[in-house]
Parts: sequence; C-alpha cells; structure tokens
Amino acid sequence: MIDDRNLDALLSAPLADVADAGFSAHVTRHIEQDAIWSERFVWGIPALAACALAPFLPVQEITHTFLRLGPAIAGSAALSLAAAALILTISFEQRFRDWQSAL
Repeated sequence: MIDDRNLDALLSAPLADVADAGFSAHVTRHIEQDAIWSERFVWGIPALAACALAPFLPVQEITHTFLRLGPAIAGSAALSLAAAALILTISFEQRFRDWQSAL
C-alpha cells in the first residue's frame, strides 16, 4: 500500500536519463531554424517591400503635408493625451516585465 511517505519518496527519487539518440538536439535545432526563418520573414519582407517602393514615394508632397500638419498635431489636446497614455502604458509594461523577471 502506498502512503504519503512512500509516495513522496517515489516522486522525489531521481530518474535515469533516457537515451533519445540525438532526438532532442534535432528538435531543438529545428525549432531554432524555424525561429530564424520566421524572424527573416517578419522583418525582411516588409523591409524589402519598403526599399522597392521608396523610389516611387512622393517625398516632396509628404514633407509639405508634415510641415503643414505638424503645428496642428502638436497643439491637439486629444493627441497629447493619447501620447501620454501610450507612454505610461509602455513604461508600466516594461516595469511589470522587470518585476516578473525578478521573481
């Protein structure tokens, strides 16, 4: 019959290593390669598309629009409040991550 002491002894006893013939290393390598390709797609394809479209952008019109809208955006209370909320949210999230990693 198994009681609490026997169960604790069975569960806390170290187990022998399982021979996997390199399976774990193969799976780990495969996961790392998938992460590398995923990162390349996430950053590479948009960067490549931006580089391909850059010569066709109307830079002068975009610059004039920014210069015209800049003072209006800077004086907007709603956008200032939204920017403050965004900054506070980002700083809170960073501090929360730091706090979680310290645990």
